[in-house]
Amino acid sequence: MYCLKKRPIKASPHISVVIPVYKGQQTLPELVDRLQNSLRSLQLDYELILVDDGCPEDSWATIVDLSQTIPEIRGIKLSRNFGQHYAITAGLDHAVGEWVVVMDCDLQDRPEEIPNLFHEVQKGFDVVLAKRSKRKDGIVSAWSSRLFFGVLSYLSGSSFDSRVGNFGIYHQKVVKAFQSMREPVRVFSVMVNWMGFKTSVLEVEHQARTQGKSNYTFRKKSNLALDIILAYSDKPIRLMVKFGLGIAFLSFVFSCITLIRYLSGAITVSGYTSLILSISFFSGILMMMIGIVGLYVGKIFEGVKGRPLYLIDQTIENPEKDTRFET
Repeated sequence: MYCLKKRPIKASPHISVVIPVYKGQQTLPELVDRLQNSLRSLQLDYELILVDDGCPEDSWATIVDLSQTIPEIRGIKLSRNFGQHYAITAGLDHAVGEWVVVMDCDLQDRPEEIPNLFHEVQKGFDVVLAKRSKRKDGIVSAWSSRLFFGVLSYLSGSSFDSRVGNFGIYHQKVVKAFQSMREPVRVFSVMVNWMGFKTSVLEVEHQARTQGKSNYTFRKKSNLALDIILAYSDKPIRLMVKFGLGIAFLSFVFSCITLIRYLSGAITVSGYTSLILSISFFSGILMMMIGIVGLYVGKIFEGVKGRPLYLIDQTIENPEKDTRFET
């Protein structure tokens, strides 16, 4: 058990920086140092909210150590790994700055870009998203991401750019709107896009990964895509209806051809093979359609449980702040 020393900071920081932390033990000291240098150049009050999303390594110990010498740090330790977007939710629920920056902890989102984002948002925007001018990922990863987001855009009915992630700056009214949306399937960028606040996109430099590899495996990306599709679009069901109508039309044409051939005497013995293939094909299509409907029902089942989005184990909190939406 850690003894957490609470340090008072100014009651209303101008900028809050929310960072979900997962396997970030080695990058956190450099990240915090670069964040301080970048934010000090703006000459504004700020706070750094580090959310430990159930890291398998002891990132929380690093957050605690950093907080002993840096009073601007506020730490949140979730009880287990809930996922990046739930960790972002926890951080935003505790952010009190007029402007809130959301970024990753792996240093691929450059802290030095924050002043540029802040100056852009002063032009009258509520949201400024960072668009990576050139992703510093491998060729395979870059092309797979383009393919992934292309398919996702088609199936979800929304437009996704593989060069735009969560990194950006958001006004407090956007954060409050996000806080009001408590649905269990959470995808931060999609939810912000749905709100429709005045948004700008600013090209930024993308930094190559210095430690480890991305935690977003193909499996995790696929699961995230499935959540987005099921939670924010009914296009799969619409495609099922269209596909079913197409199959019904082809079946009607085939039936007419078969009837004509029968009446003309071209068919004398019914085909066993065609019968088995037809039964197998349509059984597979039917099972697939039932499965898609079942996925939607499963998401409804998750929603009606009413469980908290996340649970907090420990915090490094400023006692002068209000604690909102803890779970």
